[in-house]
Amino acid sequence: MKKYFILIGAVAAVVITAAFSYTYRGSPASQTVSVNSYVATTSRATFKVGDKTYQTDVAPNENVIGAMRTLSSTADFTYTSREYPGLGVFVDSINGIKNSGGMYWILYTNGVTASLGASATVLKADDVIEWKYEKSF
Repeated sequence: MKKYFILIGAVAAVVITAAFSYTYRGSPASQTVSVNSYVATTSRATFKVGDKTYQTDVAPNENVIGAMRTLSSTADFTYTSREYPGLGVFVDSINGIKNSGGMYWILYTNGVTASLGASATVLKADDVIEWKYEKSF
């Protein structure tokens, strides 16, 4: 009888050891992997300032100020501006010509005076942006 209990104890020890050390080697669970592909497409916009014309790439949803920032780093184009919280960016000068004596840089988009400021006007492919130095009303 004593041998019987020893045999059952040994078998139980082997079974328990095997259960704790057993690694499942079955087929792995299937996984679904989602890949969000975003293709960054750029388009071109034209900037006109006086007798100069500039071409620049614009990213989707880029505003005029963002494109001007890019343009100033890649072309002979300079500007200064100030940001007013809640109102947006106000352009102070372009290519060294400052707002002065009632003359200001006025933004035109595709030949029409812009209804929004430079920081709120979002560019679309082939937009023509023109800055005209005019008397303001």
